[in-house]
Amino acid sequence: PEKIVLDMNNCPDIAQTLCVTAAALKIPFEISGLGTLRVKETDRLQALYNELKKLGTETKITDLTIESVSFGEPEAHISIKTYQDHRMAMSFAPYCLIGELTIEDEEVVEKSYPMFWEDLADIMTK
Repeated sequence: PEKIVLDMNNCPDIAQTLCVTAAALKIPFEISGLGTLRVKETDRLQALYNELKKLGTETKITDLTIESVSFGEPEAHISIKTYQDHRMAMSFAPYCLIGELTIEDEEVVEKSYPMFWEDLADIMTK
């Protein structure tokens, strides 16, 4: 698509994965309806803003939205902070299909999906 424009008020928890995927593919995005992301395990909008920079994606955020501004080159050695948030870990994990990265505190996924890393490895071998 030329640009992804979505209101995710009814499903804000998948916004992180959508933003990371769009950033990895360099597809512009404007996602709204994200007010609840600021009050989860971490401020997920601020965390996305911080960590997407490492992929070379500049964004602007408000209390309800995140929008891509520009796409550049990713850092040479990407290390993603999870902020002790399982969704941060899971949302950045698929990036390993196109580039290398390290996810800090990878065990945080055990909160919601204990077999996440095993299942991801299984998918990648198929």
